[in-house]
Amino acid sequence: MRISERLKLVCEHKNWKIKEFAELTGLPYRTMQGYIGGEREPNAEGMTAIAKVGVNLNWLVSGEGEMFKETEQQTDLNQTEIELLNHYRAMSNELQKAVEISFKAINTELK
Repeated sequence: MRISERLKLVCEHKNWKIKEFAELTGLPYRTMQGYIGGEREPNAEGMTAIAKVGVNLNWLVSGEGEMFKETEQQTDLNQTEIELLNHYRAMSNELQKAVEISFKAINTELK
């Protein structure tokens, strides 16, 4: 099985459209489309971005192991929380800071 086929499996497993997968990784849509379509193989930057959403790179390249690598932290999170975290990680530093400021303001209101 090729990397492109495994990336399709990731999308199917997570119910992600190519656009959503690209956004979560921070990769351009056309780049992800090329990876999934088999037009090109992910380079080091692409692999790093794909790993950020929890894909096990060993599985992606060789087919060995689990599709996703679960960290101890993520095992306690539900799917919505994982998706929020992945979206946050895909944001620019400026946008992350804005979210942090907003969260602190909301958290203060809740106390």
